[in-house]
Amino acid sequence: MKIRLADIVADTYTNSSGLVLYTFLKSVLNKNEIIELSFRDISAPSSSFLNSSFGSLIEEIGLENFLVRIKPKEVTATQAKMLKHYIHGFKNGRASV
Repeated sequence: MKIRLADIVADTYTNSSGLVLYTFLKSVLNKNEIIELSFRDISAPSSSFLNSSFGSLIEEIGLENFLVRIKPKEVTATQAKMLKHYIHGFKNGRASV
């Protein structure tokens, strides 16, 4: 399932927007969907946003399951760098960045 992040949240820098994304992704994952998450027309996500969305989801379903089921698409170089840094933190045992 392809989902455009801009259709789900108004910004990518607040905890409240991160929680909106978390809730949405969790409902889609409950249907056993693999999600292609488009970052088109969205600014680079803040760590607060990522903690409340991706971080909460990773803690719930595990990093490996997250990486298999959530596929970021249409990312800029800046977005990719932020996402890689965040995921790397989880791989190294840090829950937040």
